[in-house]
Amino acid sequence: MTAKHMELLQAETGLSRDNLLETLGLSNSDKKSTSLALAKLDATIEAYVLNEIDLFLARISNDTILIRFISENDFALYEPEIFNALKHCSLQKVLIMRGKRAIERIGGEVAIAFMDGRHYETWLGVNDFDDNPELRITWASQQIKGV
Repeated sequence: MTAKHMELLQAETGLSRDNLLETLGLSNSDKKSTSLALAKLDATIEAYVLNEIDLFLARISNDTILIRFISENDFALYEPEIFNALKHCSLQKVLIMRGKRAIERIGGEVAIAFMDGRHYETWLGVNDFDDNPELRITWASQQIKGV
């Protein structure tokens, strides 16, 4: 199972085997520990994908926006639970891409917005809002539309 998980994660993150192992903190791990860690990581990502599907199905509209983080700091600040589970934006990218494919397979339309914390914080301040997940989606929607 290690080879399958490793190849899949390498393809999805764009990282080499050594970089991926280093990112996951597994560079000095034995084969069994690596295998268990990769299986656990894959299961964690899939659980979050299922959550995104549930959120999509609960919505009335047939489209959704997934927010991808490009900064570890923004990721940790705005999605601490997911950050604590995945630790890196490259792994959140895997979650977003898998979620996108899964939602599209059930007929949804998915847009991906890239989180820019500085612009988002400015937008929050101008509109006198406090951060929450729904506001992030509203902000992302406006960014996609160019508003």
